[in-house]
Order: sequence, then structure tokens, then C-alpha cells
Amino acid sequence: MENLMLPRFCPVCSQRLMPSERFLCMACAMDLPRIDLEPINDNAMTRKMWSQVPVAMGTSVIAYRHQSPFHNILINIKYHGATELALEMGRWAAWETMSTNLFEQTDVMVPIPLSRKKMRKRGYNQSLLLCQGMAQVNHLPVKNWLYRFNDENSQTHLSEEERVENTIDAFGANIPVEERGKRILLVDDVFTTGATMTACARAILKSDNTAIINIFTLSYTI
Repeated sequence: MENLMLPRFCPVCSQRLMPSERFLCMACAMDLPRIDLEPINDNAMTRKMWSQVPVAMGTSVIAYRHQSPFHNILINIKYHGATELALEMGRWAAWETMSTNLFEQTDVMVPIPLSRKKMRKRGYNQSLLLCQGMAQVNHLPVKNWLYRFNDENSQTHLSEEERVENTIDAFGANIPVEERGKRILLVDDVFTTGATMTACARAILKSDNTAIINIFTLSYTI
């Protein structure tokens, strides 16, 4: 009855969802462009980071293309208040990643923080929601140990060099003394150039040089 009164639509194809379909229609769920970043200790994502910061492991689950209709998943999560979709994608991503040993090699998940300006505008941090969804599956603790020093501009239309410049010294970390030496999984929605992940990893290691950095994103730009 609720579905008849308040119809729900697939964020990818805009088709009306059946009562048995949760957040994506069955066809789009089957067609999600999965990406296989293996091995998790040496792949395109980790190698992109190594020249800047030591990363032990990293992976992603969705191959991201801006022109793909699956781009709408990220658009809805980031800009259209689809908080339940973010939680669901976090749960799904965790199940997809369980076949690796990434979570077994992780002590705590840390979401990439939003700037104060974006947080005021959106009212939520999509990376934190992804973490919270993942935690329902992998049962790892989630800690907000990172923060931003400034309200940066959007990086959507920036070049790789401009993204790096935009994120240098943009982040800080505050890791309690009793939590130092942890294996930390940095979590974000999309990996493009790695500039944001690099800056956050540097901030973590500046606060605790005994930390081990792992990385995870819902999607990876190809």
C-alpha cells in the first residue's frame, strides 16, 4: 500500500521499483559495472598512491564512467539526499568485498570528511553513510578522526594537477594516543586521481606514523 501511495524509482534507469526491489531495479542491480581490483595489495588503485604515500591495501567495487547511467547512483548519494541508498550501497559493497581479506586486515574505518560548507548544505556525509552501511556487514568500528582545515571548492571539473593542489594540507587528523598503531581503512565514494585519499593518508600518518593505511571506495574511475 505504501509503495502505491509513494512510488519509488530506480536511480539508474528511472523505472518504477517493484515492492520486492529495494533501491535498484533487478535489471540495473544485475548490470552494475563491477570492477575487479586484484590483488588488493598491488593494483591500479594502490599503485596510484605509492608515489605519494605508503598504502598497504586498497580496492573498489564499481567501475565509474561519467557518461554511464550508473553515474546517477553517485549523483543521488552526493547531491539528492539519498541517504538510504548510501547505506544500502555500503552494505552491498561490504558483501562484495568480503571475498578479499581487506576487512580482516583492518581495525577501524575512517570516512573522508566533508568541508563545513558542504556539510551545512547537504546535512550528511555520504562517505560516513557508506561506512555505517559497511559496518552493518563487517562489524568494524567507524571513527571520525579526519577533519578539513578549509572549505574547498568542488573538484569535479579540475585537472589532476589542480586536484592535488586543491587538497594539499586541506586535511588534519586527531587520533587518540590509545588508538595509535591501528590498521585504518579510509573510505570514500569515488576514486579519481587519488588526490583526496593521498591528502587524508598524509594527515593520518602525520598524527600517527605507526598507522597502516588501507583504502576503499565505492567506485573507481576508469
